[in-house]
Amino acid sequence: MNNAYRDNEKPHVHFHFVPRYRDEKIILGKKYKDLHFGYNFWKWSLNKFKRQKDIFTKEEKRELGNLLKKEFKLLQFTAKIRR
Repeated sequence: MNNAYRDNEKPHVHFHFVPRYRDEKIILGKKYKDLHFGYNFWKWSLNKFKRQKDIFTKEEKRELGNLLKKEFKLLQFTAKIRR
């Protein structure tokens, strides 16, 4: 059981974003092929022999995170305008 919730003073929601692609994609200039598309992601990610190799560096992961943050800020902004 994950007991991390006990350490947080304020309740909050967090997400795990796991993009799934049927076809090969170019992301940050790298080819990405989802080898387990159509199958439960967690099943494969927990098996160190079958899981897909990580193709992104720490810096690239940070850049992807910043892109997601920008996108969600934009979505929040447009949602406020539509109200």
